[in-house]
Amino acid sequence: MLKQLQWLILKDLRIDWRTKYPAAGILLYITSLIITSYLAFTGFIERETWNALFWLILLFISINAVAKSFAQEDDRSAYYFYLIKPSRIIVAKLIYYGVYQLLLISVALSVFSLFLGFPVATSGPFFLNLIIGSIGLSSAFTMVSSISSKTNNNAVMMAILGFPVIIPILILSINNSQILVLGGSLADISTNLITLLSVNVIIIALSFILFPFTWKS
Repeated sequence: MLKQLQWLILKDLRIDWRTKYPAAGILLYITSLIITSYLAFTGFIERETWNALFWLILLFISINAVAKSFAQEDDRSAYYFYLIKPSRIIVAKLIYYGVYQLLLISVALSVFSLFLGFPVATSGPFFLNLIIGSIGLSSAFTMVSSISSKTNNNAVMMAILGFPVIIPILILSINNSQILVLGGSLADISTNLITLLSVNVIIIALSFILFPFTWKS
């Protein structure tokens, strides 16, 4: 099992390395959006505005980074069908795109802080909330991508299915982040953080339940 997971993760890494345009496009998008925000808000940006802009950028990173996770498997699905169990495929996708998104968010946060500052006093809880929220978004979009890839209109189905799934993740993550940006502590967001973690567990569990059926179709 571990060898198959390693092979699947390395396979996705090779595909992204071979086709560098999506990653380069995301990095260009991140940089241009942050510089535009800096030029528009420099000198008078408020903490609430900082928080809203950051999560807006994070959301678009998730959409662009994870939406393609199963779209690039059309030519290989039949081959994998006879070699690998569906549960191992979805685990590899969740791991790879979770790490992939965290790397992109690290780059985005570094550039964002460079231009617009980092007004968070309690950085530890902020990063914890950021990691849990990012994993939730990547898991949700991976699950939705696995379903929408089986339809004739992948982009439309991603929007229709993804929007209601990510709403609770965004609400909890943004509220937690705003509390911390305004000077709150871990105790102030502990309830929301546990709820956010529970939502992530539900989404991952649903991925394991639904993916074998979509894979067989």
